Order: sequence, then structure tokens, then C-alpha cells
Amino acid sequence: MKKHCVVIGAGIVGASCAWHLQRNGAQVTLIDPELPGQACSYGNASCLAVSGVVPFSDPGLIKRVPGWLLDPLGPMRIRPGDFPALIPWFWKFWRFCTMQKVEEIANAQALLMHQVFADYDEILKATDSAWLKKDRGAIHIYDTGAQYLADEWQFDLQARLGFRAQRLTTAETRAMVPCLKLAKGGVAILMPDWHHLLDPAKVTARIADHCISQGGTWIQDRVRSVSAVGSGISLQTESGNRISADQLVVAAGAWSNMIAEQLDYKVPMIAKRGYHSQVSNPGIELDHPVMSVNRHVVMTMMEDGLRVAGTAEFAALDAKPDYRRARVLLKHASHYLEGLKSEGVTEWMGQRPMLVDSLPVISVSPRHANVFYAFGHGHYGLTQGPTTGRIIADMVMGKNPSIDLSAFRFDRFANPRS
Repeated sequence: MKKHCVVIGAGIVGASCAWHLQRNGAQVTLIDPELPGQACSYGNASCLAVSGVVPFSDPGLIKRVPGWLLDPLGPMRIRPGDFPALIPWFWKFWRFCTMQKVEEIANAQALLMHQVFADYDEILKATDSAWLKKDRGAIHIYDTGAQYLADEWQFDLQARLGFRAQRLTTAETRAMVPCLKLAKGGVAILMPDWHHLLDPAKVTARIADHCISQGGTWIQDRVRSVSAVGSGISLQTESGNRISADQLVVAAGAWSNMIAEQLDYKVPMIAKRGYHSQVSNPGIELDHPVMSVNRHVVMTMMEDGLRVAGTAEFAALDAKPDYRRARVLLKHASHYLEGLKSEGVTEWMGQRPMLVDSLPVISVSPRHANVFYAFGHGHYGLTQGPTTGRIIADMVMGKNPSIDLSAFRFDRFANPRS
């Protein structure tokens, strides 16, 4: 008989895990309180940012944070009432702000990133979704040459790891993005190794739907309790549904610790909130995603309009959204995009699962050989989803992973109770 594997979480990571498991012959149940693709996989910047291997814990970060927090239009916010609870996470994060750690993390990320496009091509072709991915590259912009020079080491590191970047002339920039207002002395960099999706929620839903159409089971419910029972797994949902399984994959994004602490323990992860404003009638064309490195905002033309995404807000998982952050993003977009209209604007907030070392957990449980974790991808869940799904399916089915996963182990974080 086929082994029954439950996947908790129907974002791009969980949907990809379910798809690959079903393809490998498992009996799959996919469960989430939201429809597939309706959390972070819905509202992200929609970029497959494979060169994004440099962690957020770069050595110069600490010096920039006070200025960001004091700037009303800055890219970072911390809810004052939630700050005391976040101190232990920030302390652990700060310990990764060394160049040695940056190099180690970037090398680990590159292992995943170099497999992204092959895995996307496979899953999009199988789900008749290839038309939703564009491979035009992205353009990163700096307001001044000095700001670019301060980040030049990152481009050098990316180049050493096999990722390309090309500095554009003013004429080349104007030809590629006619509506872009780049300040005198500003710098534009073409990132050819970035692709983007026209609708990440649609891609995620199509992956999940294909899995279900091939025999997978979908349950829209919230898992409340999980326990290991003998050689199996027992789950109970919010509605009272009880589910038994042979294996479990936890891919619930920022909510994954709620399950992990029942089976193993919590890892140092918080919700790093992102926002977007989407303009259904922007009045401009944008063939390439444009990212302002200084303002931490990404502008991407979607199937249904222009999406302006970004910001980092630290708050409790259940805190209400502050949509002023989404409106700040739109102000930044208006600064860069000449002729941008604000007609038909919708706003969104999502919670990125951020671990202190900026690396995801892709791992078997330390205590249970039939429990697997796939969460904590931070800003790169959309980018690494199909690759994570393939690797997890290989692990569940007893195959050797295609890369060294030691950097992504769950137990790289010490058990706080031991």
C-alpha cells in the first residue's frame, strides 16, 4: 500500500512538497486553513531571486537600523509593544553579522539557488503553467554611486558563486525602463539571473490543483495538535477532524513552530512582515522588475497590474496589519516611476518566516524519522519552493538528497529545553 503523507501548509513550499510526493507515489493529503497560495505565496514581489544568496545579517546592518527606524518612509518598523519578546531573536541574529558567517550562509544558499530554474521548469511544464514565468531579468537601482560602491562586495561574492550582474549605462537603462526616474549619479544593475511570475498565487494553486487531480486530498482546516503514535502520526484539526498518517511534512511558513514544538522544539524564527500595494491601472509599462536597493522596494508588473512590494515590519504573529506601510511603498514607486497612476489600488500584508541565519529548515525531525520540516525561507520561499519540494520528497521516499543539507538541518539550533 502507498504510504500516507500529510503536508501542512499550502503555500508554494507546501504545494510543491505535495506535488513531488504524489508524483513519487505517495498518498498525499494537503491541509491549510487558507486556499492554496493565499498567504505569503499570494502577495510577495513575485521574483525568483536566485542571486539573493547574501543574508540580511551583513556586518554593516546594525549601523543602518537606527536610521531606518527613525525615518517615517524607512524600510523597517518594530512594533514597540512587541519589541521585548523579539529581543532574544535579534540577539541571535546579531551573532550572524560577521563576514565569515555571511560567506558560509551565501555558499549554502547557492546550493539551492543553482537548482531553482530546472525545478521550476519541470513543475510549470507539468502543470501547464510555463506561460506564467518570465525570464527577462530584473534591474536593481542605487540612488548614488557611493551607495553602490558600499554594496560592491556583495556583487563580488555573488559572482564568485556563479551569479551574474551587469552595470547598465544611462542609455541602456532608459531603453529598458523608459519610465524610470534615476537620479543623477544613480546606478542601475541588470540581474539576468532573476526571473519573475505573473501571478504567484495562481502558480501555487495550479501546482496544488494538479496534485489533487492526480489523487491527492485537499482539506481546508487548521491543524491544532500533532503527536507521534507508534510508527505513525496523529493530527487533530480545529473543526475536530482526526487524521492518521504514516509521514508528516511541516511547511506552514511562519506558523510552523506551532507544530514543531509539539514534536521537537521551537527554532529561532519570527514573522518578518511584508506589504504590497497593487495598482490595477498604473498607466505605465514595466518589462523588468525594478528593485530600489536603498528604499527596499520592488516594483513588478503582474498579470493584473503593478505590484509594489517590500518593507520589514517586526510584530507579533497575530498583530493587526498596519497598511500605512503599504502606502509608503506606493510613495516610493511614485518617486521612481514617471507617469505612475494610483487607480484601483489594493493592499496586502504577509508574514515571512525568518530564521536568525537567513537559511530555511529542510530537514528530517531530530526525534521522529517520519517527520520532515520545510519552512523558514524568509524572502525566498517563492524562489526556493519547487526545489525544496523535490528535496523533501526525495527524503520522504528514502532517496539521497541532491545537495548537502547539513546547513539546513533542524537541529543546527540547540534544543532550548536540553
